[in-house]
Amino acid sequence: MIEFLLLLLAHVLADFYWQPTAWVIDKREKSFRSKYLYAHTGIVIITSYVLLGHFQNPFPAIILGLVHGIIDIFKLEFDKKGTTSWFIGDQIAHLVSIILTAIILTSSFSIELDHLKEWFNNARIIVILTGTFLVLSPVSFLVGMLTKPWRDELDKLLPHADDNLANAGRWIGMSERLLIFVFVLLSQYSAIGFLIAAKSLLRYNDKAAAEQIPPTYISKKSEYILVGTLMSYTAAICTALATRLFY
Repeated sequence: MIEFLLLLLAHVLADFYWQPTAWVIDKREKSFRSKYLYAHTGIVIITSYVLLGHFQNPFPAIILGLVHGIIDIFKLEFDKKGTTSWFIGDQIAHLVSIILTAIILTSSFSIELDHLKEWFNNARIIVILTGTFLVLSPVSFLVGMLTKPWRDELDKLLPHADDNLANAGRWIGMSERLLIFVFVLLSQYSAIGFLIAAKSLLRYNDKAAAEQIPPTYISKKSEYILVGTLMSYTAAICTALATRLFY
């Protein structure tokens, strides 16, 4: 486990702290022709070697660094715009390479598998995972269906109103529910109050509304956001309380 944590720390330092933005831009423009790609790979190797502390055996750090560079080249060749999906895929690939290196170093693959089986056979962990996934996407669909009549009413008042960021409401709702779910599991109910207070700071753009948007639309939009928020919070709290019953 300590080898994994050390290599993970080395990756975080090399990839996010010791890689200047200018290097990232140059790599994105030139791909494998960028000198900074190889400088970055070298930093990964050195950082992994130093933190790992296996000074008599530099090969794990060297191999891990070379694999890191290959993964970066693959991402640079196919992701010219720096998209989120490719970033996540890139980090997952790095994480897998770190895990495999740590397993090889400790020769504990069978032990890790046993730990993984025990982890998934733990009813408490399973119920927490289930509750977590429930408060994310399923509740989003439920709240969306329940609030659809009011959303349609707003569309009638102001057709083609482009006053929301794409999918922003969905991601905000999922983030709020996840926080509430964790707060309830930890019995930190007062933190939910702070979250509600923070949400109350949300205000519709009154200046723009005064010039372009009917007052009735503003009022109904506020009520729509409030109803959706309360539904979302209620679902998260109920799911968290139900989860606590099973562990």
